[in-house]
Amino acid sequence: MPDNTDPLSPPGEGGETFRVPFPGPHSLPPGKDVFFWAAADPDGPAGREHEDIMLRRVPAGVAHRFRGAAGARGFTHAQYLSALVALHEAMRKRADAGDADVAAALDQLGLGTVSI
Repeated sequence: MPDNTDPLSPPGEGGETFRVPFPGPHSLPPGKDVFFWAAADPDGPAGREHEDIMLRRVPAGVAHRFRGAAGARGFTHAQYLSALVALHEAMRKRADAGDADVAAALDQLGLGTVSI
């Protein structure tokens, strides 16, 4: 196990933390942006089963209906979003299989077939 007595040494394999003194406001360059960088988790997103997302600038009515619909079903927001994505995938399959009404509805919503 590495010795992390040096405050600038990276954490060892045991997940130790380290501290770096934060410069005071008077030691930052005036009028310049300051960027702090930290190394990503080596397990990264590929090793995680869940991910956090943040939605910004959702129209108020949509946000209200989303929260209400999730709550009325006893779902968390994540569960409700997952169900909506699964619903879209099911409808997309129906549209791609020839259901013209579903295809038209998806196209009207801007949810036509795309490749990623």
